[in-house]
Amino acid sequence: MKLTIKFILTLFIVFFYTFSFSQKSLELKNSDLERVSPDGKFWWWNDVTRKGADATFSVEDFDTNPGSQKALKVQTHTMGEKGYHLSSQYNQKFKGKEGDAVTISFHAKNKDGGGKMKLVIQSDVQGSYQGKDFILSEDWTKYSHTFNLKSNSSNQAIRFWYMTEGTEFFLDDVSISK
Repeated sequence: MKLTIKFILTLFIVFFYTFSFSQKSLELKNSDLERVSPDGKFWWWNDVTRKGADATFSVEDFDTNPGSQKALKVQTHTMGEKGYHLSSQYNQKFKGKEGDAVTISFHAKNKDGGGKMKLVIQSDVQGSYQGKDFILSEDWTKYSHTFNLKSNSSNQAIRFWYMTEGTEFFLDDVSISK
């Protein structure tokens, strides 16, 4: 009887530690890049152009990442004064604590290859900004980066800055894991 209790307790402890330290994917169904609102935009995404930036944001349903039905297409015309003046933000916020490792993965491409895109993570706490530049291929490629959060917040958010003028960017299958 004591052996059975010890065995069950050991299994429980192993399960608990495995669950506690495994990487968890946050519930973001393809970051909602499959569902489109009645006005023809992606639910949960906010596209930003300001301070002189100009771009056309659209739903791409032909040239998508394999296995996907739709992707975000961004045709950049003019850059703004700062990189963040031309961007897309995923508006579903998530909780995180300072020091948490958060991995963001996404599929992207640039029409001619060589376009620069910046992945940004930031919360509502001043000083929480972090960014990672990617030079994109002309083919669909999976990109990934792990950030260690700089703040405790329930309002952690990601955005993508488009840093090359006069080209087309494609973005799909964004996932956030911690």
